[in-house]
Amino acid sequence: MQITVQGEFVPVALVQLLPSEEIYCEGGLMVYCDPTIRVGIRAMTQGGLGQVMRRSLVAGIPFFQHAYMGPGYVAFSRSRPGEVRTLELQPGQTVDIAEHSLLVATTSVQFSTFYVQGTGRIGRMLGFWMDRLTGPGTVAYHGYGNILGFDLKPGEAMDIDHGALLRKDATVNLKAFNQPLGGGMVGHALSFEALHVEGPGRLEMQTVDPTRGASSS
Repeated sequence: MQITVQGEFVPVALVQLLPSEEIYCEGGLMVYCDPTIRVGIRAMTQGGLGQVMRRSLVAGIPFFQHAYMGPGYVAFSRSRPGEVRTLELQPGQTVDIAEHSLLVATTSVQFSTFYVQGTGRIGRMLGFWMDRLTGPGTVAYHGYGNILGFDLKPGEAMDIDHGALLRKDATVNLKAFNQPLGGGMVGHALSFEALHVEGPGRLEMQTVDPTRGASSS
């Protein structure tokens, strides 16, 4: 399989599949493909029926993924300005990607999801889902705006906005918290939600919050 990133403002990942190759993705991402490409569905059963129902009914994550089988070319896009990156996962290597950021992955990549517990405040910090991908195989993902990368040493930490989180190694710890705006009761009442991340591992952020962009459109 070969992936070529095309375009700058709203890029696509153009995938060349051989006859024996297959990839999967969310539905609605395909831009165009050769007539020789076969399309099917792939059930998201990871975590059991209870977790699948929770993901689908609460988070709005579909029950199925789409599968594309070669030979031929097929292009995918998130239809929003940003960057597309590819990553070759080694056997056993695990990365976490923000939900609705994954473009495609080869079928050799194990897919699961996990829930990040929020602070309990009304709003997005009630919690959110991330995709967990384990190699071997190739993945392509989309970052909104520009992608910023950091290699965190053991114990090195950063506080980031929830919408900035794009990708992290599974070794990077993540916890939601409320950031007060000053001291006292007023400062706590006006606090905003953020994420505390701590190394070791790779962290990638995006400069545009896709949830704010969607709500303002």
